[in-house]
Amino acid sequence: MASKTTSIKPNAGPRRAAFVLSEVIVATGITALLMVALVAFFMFAGQSFAAMFNYADLDGANRIAMDTRGRQLRRLSGGHRGHGQGGEHFLDLRAVHLRQQHQYGVGPDRPHRHTETRHMKINRSKLKQGSGFALILTIFITGLVGLLLVAYLSLLTSQNQAVMRSQVWNSAMPVIEAGLEDAMTQLNTHGTQGSTSLAVDGWTLSGGVYWMNRVMGDTCYYVTITNWVPGVSISQPIIESRAYVPMPVQVAAAQNWMFATVSVPDATRNYIGRGVRVVANKDYLFTKAMVGKGQIDMMGNNVTTDSFDSSDPAFSNNGLYDSSKHKANGDVATDSQLTNSLNVGNANIYGKISTGPNGTAAIGKNGSVGDLAWHASGSSGIEPTYSANDMNVSLPDAQVPFTGGAFTPSGGWITNVSATISTNFTVTTTIIYPSGSPTYIITNTTSSIIYPLGSPGPVVTNWNGSDTKINSYTYPTFSAVYGAYTTNVNVTVTYYDYILSDGNYQVANLNGSIYVQGNAVLLVLLVTSSGTLTGLTIADGKSLQLYNQSPSFSLSGNLVLNGNGTALQFAYYGLPGNTSVSINGNGAFVGTIYAPDAALTLGGGGNNTYDFIGSAIANTISLNGHFNFHYDEALEKAGPYRDYIVTAWFEMTPTDVPNIYAASP
Repeated sequence: MASKTTSIKPNAGPRRAAFVLSEVIVATGITALLMVALVAFFMFAGQSFAAMFNYADLDGANRIAMDTRGRQLRRLSGGHRGHGQGGEHFLDLRAVHLRQQHQYGVGPDRPHRHTETRHMKINRSKLKQGSGFALILTIFITGLVGLLLVAYLSLLTSQNQAVMRSQVWNSAMPVIEAGLEDAMTQLNTHGTQGSTSLAVDGWTLSGGVYWMNRVMGDTCYYVTITNWVPGVSISQPIIESRAYVPMPVQVAAAQNWMFATVSVPDATRNYIGRGVRVVANKDYLFTKAMVGKGQIDMMGNNVTTDSFDSSDPAFSNNGLYDSSKHKANGDVATDSQLTNSLNVGNANIYGKISTGPNGTAAIGKNGSVGDLAWHASGSSGIEPTYSANDMNVSLPDAQVPFTGGAFTPSGGWITNVSATISTNFTVTTTIIYPSGSPTYIITNTTSSIIYPLGSPGPVVTNWNGSDTKINSYTYPTFSAVYGAYTTNVNVTVTYYDYILSDGNYQVANLNGSIYVQGNAVLLVLLVTSSGTLTGLTIADGKSLQLYNQSPSFSLSGNLVLNGNGTALQFAYYGLPGNTSVSINGNGAFVGTIYAPDAALTLGGGGNNTYDFIGSAIANTISLNGHFNFHYDEALEKAGPYRDYIVTAWFEMTPTDVPNIYAASP
């Protein structure tokens, strides 16, 4: 029985084994990379969706790159099928044709006695050197991609923390503004004229600092007011508002430690602090000479506006206007946006002019607008930068000062005592030096044939030509000027129809003269056709606020209203029913006018340089004839004001607003 010998040869050769191992490693690395990516994705998805979307894009790009690299490696390994030349060998199963073998006497014509016998032959082949390099390269690329991924995830973590902290930082600003609004309301409610303290409505005074701490939900603010002194008209309160909002857990590392001296919603949480410091000033009502809601027409021939400062001796004479000390802040402005809404005409304006947006000003050939030097040089027209069209202010109606509890004033006699001092000078001439306290001494030289006994000298003896006879003596004489002062006291007793002391007063008709001996407020309900204001006298250091809701108010003739006072002492307010205010003839006015619904007419003038001293705000303003208008700059430092407003804003440093931590770090 012939024996049959066969050999088994697998379909895959020994060269495929190395490639299979490389693919397994690559697949394992990619799988691990994908697992890390998925874990990272779920970790950071809840924190920053935007950042995770960027990470997902990067992860997809990494996988594509790895797949591409794997295909390239497989193509590189499969393209060379020769035996390896290294020291490694593969176990190769290969079929053997028994007829080509002559072992044990078996040949092609002689059957083998073991017909089913099968032989296995071991074939040794060497591994290619490139297969090891592919494995190392795959491991290196996998590690590099993993390192880059870790670095990117760290960057995402930092970015996420920064975004969260920025959101919390910005969320503190509304809380800061709430604190500022609280402080501004306190100032405008309890910090006005006559107030003595801000420690009301829950505010506390401690060490000269007024403060308030309020909790709002999971946030709070701590606000303080300093530099506010009762009774001081010129002050700039400083407000500091500190807001505290919950700190994100991811950024809760301690930076500036402070114990929780501020009341916070939850003492177990950490809070980020942010603060703003602002400077507040009074919004003074009269900051220009003339302001109109509508048109301003200066059609007179010799109209002049300038300024002075009754509170500064350098720019006034005992608080009164002095033309030799005037300034160029007699500004004129209108809110009107119409063409030629401000007609300067031939007026001389020592100051600036302005109209509303798109409004224009007209000026005559002899008109001049500019500073002192501009006018001194005889220039006409408008000086550069002294005209603008950006005027835009709110001029609300005047409000009734009170609704009840007012007194009805009565008349009476007032005794006024005035004293005048007269100075008389006497001159005494002597040959001896004057005694006493003369105002000044004049020294002269004289000659006499008599020797000047008592003279302090020097005495010069004058001889004749042969020195045998004394002709005369030359010596000094002294003329002493002495001042003699005489005080004259004048006592006058005058009857006034209305005598006002401190408090609120109310009259139906205003007819006669007024004497103000306190700080008074007078409300005029109606002025009849026969009513005439014949005089107004305000005692030194006293003031009057006159509120008029009658249709008209006028001054005429030679009446000088508050002529001996300052603009700070008298304020006229035209209520909504007041539509006309006029000063005509040689009448003069010292004070302020606020009548936003009235047509103000200023006419006549010419007999003095006073005419109008102070400031005026009206609906429309017309100036006729010769009129001088002098703005008192003291009004924008100590005059009437509406509210406190913020004029400066500063971000506080982290040192000024440290974070609050629940426990010591």
